[in-house]
Amino acid sequence: MVNRDGDRRVLAAMASYGADLRKPAHTIHYLYFKSKQGADSTAGELRAAGYQNVRVDRAPSTSMFKRLFGPKQYSCIAETHAVPSESAVFATSDRMNQLAAKHGGNYDGWEASIEK
Repeated sequence: MVNRDGDRRVLAAMASYGADLRKPAHTIHYLYFKSKQGADSTAGELRAAGYQNVRVDRAPSTSMFKRLFGPKQYSCIAETHAVPSESAVFATSDRMNQLAAKHGGNYDGWEASIEK
């Protein structure tokens, strides 16, 4: 069973700030990969699906040792405007999790603007 707690927490936080969850919101998705190739492949698929400002970067690390000697990780960040209804959010999270898994990565969630 898929854990929806994270999605529900973000939706609840948005609602607590007065967001109208029926209006499109600027939404940013975060995915992380062990290889640049996985991040680049995912970025290509997200661009083809209509996501904007899709970018791949080396993921930051708080540890100097890991930055210099540790395994490299890459982020793929993608933006869109979407209605944050519960059903739409669940469907998008499912798709992002599948896409990340397909390319050897992890989906770390999303954030969205508060539209009133």
